[in-house]
Amino acid sequence: MLRKILILLLSGFIFTTFVFSAREIKVKEKTFDIPNTDLKINVNGALDEKAWDHALKFHLDIEVMPAENVPAPVDTECYLIYDTNHLYVGCRAYDPEPEKIRAYLSDRDEAWQDDSIGLIIDTFNDQNRAFAFFVNPLGVQGDEIMSNGGSEEDTSWDAIWDSAGQITDFGYVVEIAIPFRALQFQPSKKDQIWGFAPVRNYPRSRRHQISSFPLDRNEIQCILCQLPKIRGFSGAEPGRNIELDPTVVGLYSDEREGFPDGPLKKKESFGNIGISGRWGLTNNITLSGALNPDFSQVEADVAQLDINKQFALYYPEKRPFFLEGQDFFETPVQALYTRSIADPSWGVKVSGKEGKNAFGIFSAQDQLTNLIFPGSQGSRSGFLNQHSFSNVLRFRRDVGGGSTLGLLMTDREGDCYHNRLAGLDGLLRINKSDMIAFQFLGSQTAYPDSLAQDYDQDTGELYGYAANVEISRQKKNYMVFGSYKDFSPEFRADLGFIPQVDFRNFEFGGGYQYTATENSFFSQINAAANYDQTNDHQGHLLEKELETQIFLSGPMQSNLSTVVGVRKKVYKQEPFSQFFNHIFFSIQPTGTLQYKVAVSHGDEIDYAHVRAGKYFQISPGLNWNLGTHFNLNLSYLYRWLKIEGKQLFQAQLPQFRFIYHLNRTAFLRAIFQYQDIDRNLDLYDYDVESKTQTLFSQILFSYKLNPRTVLFLGYSDNYLGFTDISLTQTDRTFFLKVGYAWTL
Repeated sequence: MLRKILILLLSGFIFTTFVFSAREIKVKEKTFDIPNTDLKINVNGALDEKAWDHALKFHLDIEVMPAENVPAPVDTECYLIYDTNHLYVGCRAYDPEPEKIRAYLSDRDEAWQDDSIGLIIDTFNDQNRAFAFFVNPLGVQGDEIMSNGGSEEDTSWDAIWDSAGQITDFGYVVEIAIPFRALQFQPSKKDQIWGFAPVRNYPRSRRHQISSFPLDRNEIQCILCQLPKIRGFSGAEPGRNIELDPTVVGLYSDEREGFPDGPLKKKESFGNIGISGRWGLTNNITLSGALNPDFSQVEADVAQLDINKQFALYYPEKRPFFLEGQDFFETPVQALYTRSIADPSWGVKVSGKEGKNAFGIFSAQDQLTNLIFPGSQGSRSGFLNQHSFSNVLRFRRDVGGGSTLGLLMTDREGDCYHNRLAGLDGLLRINKSDMIAFQFLGSQTAYPDSLAQDYDQDTGELYGYAANVEISRQKKNYMVFGSYKDFSPEFRADLGFIPQVDFRNFEFGGGYQYTATENSFFSQINAAANYDQTNDHQGHLLEKELETQIFLSGPMQSNLSTVVGVRKKVYKQEPFSQFFNHIFFSIQPTGTLQYKVAVSHGDEIDYAHVRAGKYFQISPGLNWNLGTHFNLNLSYLYRWLKIEGKQLFQAQLPQFRFIYHLNRTAFLRAIFQYQDIDRNLDLYDYDVESKTQTLFSQILFSYKLNPRTVLFLGYSDNYLGFTDISLTQTDRTFFLKVGYAWTL
């Protein structure tokens, strides 16, 4: 059956490629010639070298957001030039009030709320995928990959490049040097044409986005289709593009024996020497792999409340090996979720783009096989205590301006276990405003008989399918959309994150958007509504819902949104009529302080007892820059659920993050996460602790010369408490990691 599915999907891929290959989105193009130089440029944030006198000059004089194509409130001039190995960008950002410039030391990819200047470059000129490099006035870097015509942004991508910035009496200056080896492009002895856009972010009472070209809101679904062009780079080469990243990792941990009164005893200690590397097989295809690798992460996950939840919780990927080239593997359905690979012992990956064809392949051996068993009304988590091999193949082809078609195959193999998946997906831009996104998948799965019995799964081969189709129209002042999803009961994507199957869902809706003018009070006003209905494959109603939303963006970068809705939900054959309301408010009155709060209330189901209840949740948060070096982030979540006026549980989750940045490359950080849950035992019909407490803490020193030349030294521990047991330490860990990026 899987073979038939593959043949059908391949036939559809070939047919759709043929039909849409000629459907180019035509846009008015402006092309500028970028000069070459053999003069030396020292990246120091001064723009004092003679090479800049011959550079291509641009004035960023158009505000594109929130107002549409009005004169910019401040002046900016940028220069572009290149030599044999680098693309250089230099900008002078003028500010009538330099004392109000928002610039703070932070880790890379954390300064997006600051003043900044950046460059977007579409090196293949395919109007679908682009690289973006941003720098704040202190030289702090942020980089990302923009995909799907610029509608999606992936900040997990990290390149090695150079930057500098300094605040002056007229504003600030930034300087950027991007090595060609950090990019992917099609080398040629002739001139190339790239899409590009210099961009300035100017956050004051409004957050102004300023550029050198106008942005048509009627084409907002494809920002990259509107970029002007630069011509040049003849003979530019990425070089040998070889990088070796040796790492040394040390760890020592204690664990309490016989909780809560036993002593802390040594659990493990080890030191590992590993190496990962990247090799440019061609100018655009990169092989990366790791021997005896360190797949660890030093960034603690944001804690979530796992109480009265219907489906599994999602946690983002943070491990560098899996983040590299992540955008190549993304599809409308999350059929690949690399955190399902829990404890890999090795990994290898090949990815790149040649012409209109992009692809990625990776393999890894996992020491532990984590599983999600999805259903129509809930999911369960389990694991196989055995090795498994994970393999992924991704291919994507550009078909016309901003459109893509892709194939995805995943395979996970273990002892008496396998999960195989294949599918076709696409993003088709019918014109500048209309878009269709789709994905069709087929799967084949077999579990060991003992595991299948433990988790109520069918034995033998399971064959399933999934379909997802979305249609949307985005214009300047309105948008409409519709979608349909169909996941069969036996569909499994064990290398993905699919917590629900056995359902059919359709949804449609639309909204109106008010666009700001130069002097309007509100920067943006959105009003939208949508309706959706979900049934299982036997035709039984699971949920139908109608909701409305209003979003306001005002002065002091304030945002207010409210969602009000009604739904009918059926859980385990019991119908529930529900009302819900979500309110979110945020404001940034100064560059140093940002405050936000989210409030939700309405009807909720007590899933353990299948009965109706009322819930309330509030989650305030504060982000405070205490000068250039200090950052304090506080958040608090409080939630309760009541049954017939009596409180079933109340939960609170405060989280604290304090960071002191010594400079652009080094910081000290402390994280504390505390969770406290109180339950009313009179309302439970099974044994449960009336009180549960957990505490996690982590202290980290980080030195990061670039994304892969790093030093991490840290300590973490966990505490646990129950009704009659106060918070007691369960473990502690000391860790060290040293990594070095050696480029050739």
